[in-house]
Amino acid sequence: MKIRRKSRWKRRKESRRGVALFMVLAIITILGSMAADLQNEASVNLQLAVNARDQLQAEMHAKSAMELELFLLRFQAMLKDSLAQFVPIPLFELSTYLISSDTMKGLLTERKGEPTDERKQSNWALGQKFGDFEGSFWIEEVVDENRKININKPPTTTCLNLVHVVMAGLFADPKYDELFEHIGDSRDSTRNRLELISSITDWVDGNDTVDTVCTITGDQSTGAASEDQRYRNMPYGAQYKPKNGQFASLMELRMVPGVNDAFMELFSKYFTVWTDDTGINLNTAEPVLMRAVITAMTPGGPQPGDEERFQKFMEEWSIMRVLPPPMNKLSKPAFLQLLQTAQIKIDQNMFSQLENQRVLRFDDTSNVYKITAVGRVGEATSTVIAVWRDDRAAGETRYYRQE
Repeated sequence: MKIRRKSRWKRRKESRRGVALFMVLAIITILGSMAADLQNEASVNLQLAVNARDQLQAEMHAKSAMELELFLLRFQAMLKDSLAQFVPIPLFELSTYLISSDTMKGLLTERKGEPTDERKQSNWALGQKFGDFEGSFWIEEVVDENRKININKPPTTTCLNLVHVVMAGLFADPKYDELFEHIGDSRDSTRNRLELISSITDWVDGNDTVDTVCTITGDQSTGAASEDQRYRNMPYGAQYKPKNGQFASLMELRMVPGVNDAFMELFSKYFTVWTDDTGINLNTAEPVLMRAVITAMTPGGPQPGDEERFQKFMEEWSIMRVLPPPMNKLSKPAFLQLLQTAQIKIDQNMFSQLENQRVLRFDDTSNVYKITAVGRVGEATSTVIAVWRDDRAAGETRYYRQE
């Protein structure tokens, strides 16, 4: 009996040892999991902190690029009254090359001959290399807003809205017929063009009647239809009223009836809402807008050979632009000479009205720029977009967005 009791006691003891071993292994497993979880959480928090730091540095880099660009534009404004006529191209067109951390580091190398005087050493900032920092910055784009059509420009009189004429010239190319056939109530591309021009004006003006686009159509009636009618059958059942106030941004144009994504992709880059009452600067205008202006001044509508004559004009203009200043500036006499060389006949009365009403101009006095500055640190990128107006004082920021 004693032998049996001993063997039973041994079995109980061995059984308890097995439970203890299992509990130790379970605790070790739990502690290991907790340690791994803590390590993973610490790694995630560390990476979040690194990302936040990089993002903040990238934001500061982008703002630094913006400040350098504003300095360059202010310097350009100082040259307008003195050396501007001898500068081959506007300085802002060199911004993508000049305003870059890599360019600055290449130009501003370390200086030799540092003073030994302790007081002078403390002020020897120029003796340091440019930007001993991580990451980079640059100017992505600087756009002269004065080379675009200002859709906020009010008409001079009821039936003398010459912006309508230039917009009609911009839309006139037959390759846009398919687009305009599908953005109105009818399949008439000409009618839809006129309705879209009218809708853009109706969004801005202060009355409640539809603009008859009489500068183009000759219809001088006051217009009986209400502007609100065009906003009662919008997609997805939306109904609203026209703003009857100026566009706050170009994206607001998307709310005008007929303006869709395809229209914005094709034409938004030729419109602006930032340039006050100034006209299109032909010295910096893009070829598409130059053609729109010429089309607006050409009597009788499209004619055979227009494409060849315009190409001839552009070739002559390209040759003129590579001449040394001031011969490369597109003055009024130079513009008329280029038209004559290309055998393009224009309506002199329309040309005079466009110039007198400052819908177009030849003086190189651009003063509104859209600037895109980028900063990057590691994988973090920050973009700052601003519209800046040079008012010969401190300047004015009219639009600012950070991405």
